[in-house]
Order: sequence, then structure tokens, then C-alpha cells
Amino acid sequence: MDLTPAWYDAIAVRASQRRYEPTAVADDIVARLRAFCEADRPSSSARLTIIEGATDRLFIGVLGKFAGSYGRVEGAPLVAAFVGRDGHEGEVGYLGEAFILEATTLGLGTCWIAGTFDKERAGDLVELRAGERVMALTPVGTPVERRGAGERLLRRVLKVPHRLPLETIAPGIGGPTGGKTAAATGGDAQWPAWARTAVEAARLAPSGVNRQPWRFRLAGPGLVLTRAEKLYWTAPFDLGIAQLHVELGAAHEGVSGIWEPLVEPDVAHFVPA
Repeated sequence: MDLTPAWYDAIAVRASQRRYEPTAVADDIVARLRAFCEADRPSSSARLTIIEGATDRLFIGVLGKFAGSYGRVEGAPLVAAFVGRDGHEGEVGYLGEAFILEATTLGLGTCWIAGTFDKERAGDLVELRAGERVMALTPVGTPVERRGAGERLLRRVLKVPHRLPLETIAPGIGGPTGGKTAAATGGDAQWPAWARTAVEAARLAPSGVNRQPWRFRLAGPGLVLTRAEKLYWTAPFDLGIAQLHVELGAAHEGVSGIWEPLVEPDVAHFVPA
């Protein structure tokens, strides 16, 4: 998939939005989003589609269908469905994040929703192919500027953490510390600029309850993506999201490459071309 340079800039702008203005998305913007969904993709096991109309009924909030609107998405005029086959969650995460960054460049708000939506209803609204299911959704629209009290309370109840330090997700990225060499702390004193920018981009990637299940280390000329010790159930999606962010960070420094799959707990090796 061709990467759009504007997606890198969108990384710092994107924020999860659950409340939207009751205004329709302009027809030309909807057409651009549909064209993005219908474009050829590198994986036959992940795809995107747009849902219009009665979108609020898709979102059930964190306490289920019968517990009011607590944590529910409100007012979104459009929804994008992220569709895939079991075992291909990483590809769904990668492609879904590309859509979210594209929407962000168009001035729209979004929010990854992988658990708190009506999966049966979503499946009824999307023409699913054999073996497919709707794995996640994002609302799309003009966000209400200020988070509502319910959303702020939701973040406190779920104890959504702040971003982890770079040294936590990429040990040694800061070079020697405390008299120890970077090699002794699992890193390399001379991280190339592209790798550092790639990790910084991954640090800003969305993840389930902001758990950030990715870790990085240098390996030869490339960068290895591996899993954290403790994982949240959305980790397979999140790791795919992180892969796209790594590519965007590297591309910002003029470096392209390919991902080579690895054996668990490692995920993949990004090798510069």
C-alpha cells in the first residue's frame, strides 16, 4: 500500500473522539473515503467499508446494550467497518489505522472501537464474505470540541495510562545511562535517525486502553517489533497499527523497507530496502 506523507503529520493530530456534531459529512469527502475503502490492498484478508444511517445504534457503550449511554459513541454520521478473517487481526489493524489517518487528514474525527459495538447488527449491515466478520469500527464525523463528562469519567474508571517513555518501549534508544553501555541495557548507542523517528511514531499509535503492547530493538540494519510481557486482548490489532506507524516514521526520514515475519514473542523485522 502506498503511504501518504500527510499520514505522518496526522499521527500527532489524531485523537479518539466519541461525540460528534449533528452535521453530515460533505459528499465529496464521503466519496474520497469510499474510494479509499475500495482501493486495492496488499491483503485479501482485511478490507474496509462505509456504513451510513442509524450509526448510533451500533455502539453499545462499555456496560452493554441496556446500561445507558455510558462510554457510547454519539452523533457520528458515518461509520467505517474494519472487516477481516480470524488470524489476520494485524492486517486489519494496519489497514484500519491507514483509514483513520486518512480521515484525520480530511479534518474528521475517529475512534477505534473493537469491543463496545453490536457485532450482530454490524454484521447485518455489511455484506460479509465467507469467513469474514466485522472486527472493529470507527465513527467518522466532525467531533464536538470538548470531551463530555461521561467520556472523561470513562477514562478515569478504565485508568487509561499516559504514553510510555521511549526507553520503555525501546530499551537503549537513549544511549548509555548510569555508567552502563547501551548494549548492556539491550539497546544500541547509535540508533539511526529513521529508527528513532519510527519508534516515536509507534509510541503515538492508538491501542486498547492505551496499553501499548509493542516493544522494539535494533537487529542488524533493521528494527524488530516484539510483544510486551503483558498483553491486552486488542494486542493483535494494536501490533498491526504499530507496524504502519513504524513505516510512516521511517518514510519521514527517507527510509522504506519490508516486514519479515518472526517467531513469537517477536512479531516482525522491519528491514530497510
